[in-house]
Amino acid sequence: MVVQVDNPANKHMHNGDTPVVKTIDAPGFLPKRYLYSDYEAQKRYNALQMDIYETQKHTKAPDRKKFPAVLKIILAAGTIALGVIFRKDLPKFIKNLFKKPATP
Repeated sequence: MVVQVDNPANKHMHNGDTPVVKTIDAPGFLPKRYLYSDYEAQKRYNALQMDIYETQKHTKAPDRKKFPAVLKIILAAGTIALGVIFRKDLPKFIKNLFKKPATP
C-alpha cells in the first residue's frame, strides 16, 4: 500500500520525514492498595447505606396522583367526538341501560 503524503486527507496523519522517538518513563509511584477486614468492609457498607437512606428520607416523593392534562384533553375530545357521531343512538342506549330486564 502506498501512502500519499501530499493528499490533503492524509496531512493530519503525516508526522514529517522522521518519526518522533521518545523514551518511556516509569511511573513515579504505584497506586496504594488497601486491604480491609470483613468487619471493616461491613462497617463502611452500613455507613454508606445509612447515608443513602437518610438522604432519601429527606427528599420529596414524586407526585403520582395527578392525571396528565394531555390525557384529559384526549379523553374529552374523544367523548365529544363519540357524542357527535352517535347523537341519534345515544338516547336509546341510555334508556336501555336503565330499563329493567324482563323476567320470563
